[in-house]
Amino acid sequence: MFGISKRSKLKSLLIIVIAVLSCVMIPGKVVFAGDINSDEAGLIAAASGTFSYDGKTYRAGSAYINSLTSYLSGDDVDLTAEQCQSAMAQMYGSVAEGIERGYLYEVGGDSSTDKKAGSESAYEDPDDEEDTDGKKSGSKTTTEKNGEASDGNTELPSGDIDVWDSMSNQTEAKNKLQNRPEQEEANASVKFEDGDIVVTTKDNEKINLSKKEQLIPDSVIYTVDAVAIVAIVITIICSVILLVTKCMVFIKPKSRRARPGHTRRRKIRRYTRNIMTITTALSFIAIVVMVGIYISIFNKDTIMQNMQSSGYFRYAYSEYISQMAEQYKDTNTIPEEISSYEDFLFNVKQNSIKILDGETDVRIPESNVSPYITNVKKSYMKAFSVGGIIFIINGIIGIVFMIFMDQRRERGVKHIAFAELSASAVAVAITIYMAFIKPYLHLYIEPDYLYLFIMECILWSVKVMTSISAFAVVLAMLLIGIYNSMRNKSDS
Repeated sequence: MFGISKRSKLKSLLIIVIAVLSCVMIPGKVVFAGDINSDEAGLIAAASGTFSYDGKTYRAGSAYINSLTSYLSGDDVDLTAEQCQSAMAQMYGSVAEGIERGYLYEVGGDSSTDKKAGSESAYEDPDDEEDTDGKKSGSKTTTEKNGEASDGNTELPSGDIDVWDSMSNQTEAKNKLQNRPEQEEANASVKFEDGDIVVTTKDNEKINLSKKEQLIPDSVIYTVDAVAIVAIVITIICSVILLVTKCMVFIKPKSRRARPGHTRRRKIRRYTRNIMTITTALSFIAIVVMVGIYISIFNKDTIMQNMQSSGYFRYAYSEYISQMAEQYKDTNTIPEEISSYEDFLFNVKQNSIKILDGETDVRIPESNVSPYITNVKKSYMKAFSVGGIIFIINGIIGIVFMIFMDQRRERGVKHIAFAELSASAVAVAITIYMAFIKPYLHLYIEPDYLYLFIMECILWSVKVMTSISAFAVVLAMLLIGIYNSMRNKSDS
């Protein structure tokens, strides 16, 4: 028994030594994020780059890069270096097919001057060898053809993948992208340029939306504040007139006999009530619009949900893998531990939430929209902190004085209902305009995830305004019902 046990131990030790030596001697493949190896990362980097064809520069839509990344992340997909190089050669050799199938969109620029076009791949084609004339032969990228890509389809060996086919799986996001207008037909285009979101109108006027600079002009903020101040000044003047002329009736007298000067006070009440109805209606309209904007744009949970549904996180992960592949190409080393998609997703989500909460010293991809939203919120709160609060105070003063300026309280309720109806009419008009006219459908927005994100935010805004409009209408109807009830009771 002892001899058998000793032989078993020696045999086990020998197997372990052989296994260790095998692991050391056999060259391994660098694994990116567990599911994607270094060669696949290079393929993602190449597909994320630019392509030149017929004098124009193209780029793959982010929704299609997401499909490629998802495909390569599959448990049953583990491509070799040869398969990735073959797929790259086929991809560069069939740019026209990618354009025709809608996977590539034009990004502008002349391929003859775009030195990076088609060359953002992490690897060079191993079949590109110099011939006797000193020129490269074999499969050629777009840059090796002086900016011109072949429009033919390169046949792939058995077992290799077609990059365009791996991008072709239909998703809800890709279906939504079909509603995006052509850039030439759009009323305006929205793109990322030099770290800013740039809106370009048909007249070639550009509006830069920065992460740091104030987005809402001071002129707009001052206008809102000025309107609020004028409204409350008028309301205060009316209130003072009512108090000085003893028109206010906070406690109903037991005797209903008219006091001296009743006719004069009735005229004062009529004029001041009409004026205060207008200023109160203006306050209600401002409050409805401001609340609608805040809920529509700055709801943190909705922002994160829209980022998820737009495919942004998968797009950011593809960018991350591409950057790692480029660094691996240059140094043959990985400067940091590569995150899996799940870890990357968790970190980016947490950092996005921190930015939305107002933190600034947070690492985030350049393509993340959270800093822009936070910057818009800062400008918005600058306007709301003055104008918004004044409108709220003005509305409260208007309600109190319209109700208590007369013994017939129902008269004040009637005018408050009218002011509320005015606000609900504005809310309904905005909702109808956004829901049926749909001006946002005439915007050309790239990349894909930004278009999908903005569309999701706009649709959410329509839902919010629909709910607010319904609430405002119901409240106005309720006030009208209260007015009728009070009038009937007073007349009886």
